[in-house]
Amino acid sequence: MLSLSAQWYDVIYQSKDYRKESDVITRLLKKEHPKAKSLLDAACGTGEHDRYLSKTYNVDGLDINADFISIASQKNSQCRYFMGDMMNFSLNKSYDIIICLFSSIGYVRSLENVAQTLRCFSKHLNPDGIIIVEPWFTPGAWKVDGRVHMRTGESAEGKICRMAVADQQDSLSVEIIHYLIGTKQGISHFSERHELGLFTVEEMKNAFSEAGLIAQFDDYGLTGRGLYTAKSK
Repeated sequence: MLSLSAQWYDVIYQSKDYRKESDVITRLLKKEHPKAKSLLDAACGTGEHDRYLSKTYNVDGLDINADFISIASQKNSQCRYFMGDMMNFSLNKSYDIIICLFSSIGYVRSLENVAQTLRCFSKHLNPDGIIIVEPWFTPGAWKVDGRVHMRTGESAEGKICRMAVADQQDSLSVEIIHYLIGTKQGISHFSERHELGLFTVEEMKNAFSEAGLIAQFDDYGLTGRGLYTAKSK
């Protein structure tokens, strides 16, 4: 999962407006927790959000992918990055804010794991702290209709095409994502299997509650997938 595509990740998502999303997050946090100073970006990926959030907060990042940690560390020398699983990490410190964006929560795959992840977040949260989670699609919003999804990107190193067809197995969205990469060395192909849990808003709110948190849900959020903002009960 994202092991082979890590070096091409920013190229694939070069059209994603990380600055705008980070501005929305910052405005929300300024309203909900104006005194906040420290922030943990769980499942931080290549650290693109951190590039902007670190202008306001002292940012640490966490990701299970060593390649992402390396890329993020080189990109954001002012931030600290840790390799770990967001379901059971231990950093021996706590934060005013913990965020988990770009639907990364879906990769834990089950509601039990969502609750476990949120409990782990809560253990690392300062009093009056805030947790922000951008969810994956709900079961009703995930469309398995045979449409082909494609992204392309280009950099100085070469060009990439990312293509998949949506599928579903029980409560999991499933995509076999194929990558076609062209460089001066030639054209290569590889694939990755991505499985993400499909959870309703009510199921997610219950998972927050099981973790000792009260969550509010914004239907649109950053990209139309919604956004949960949670505090300790």
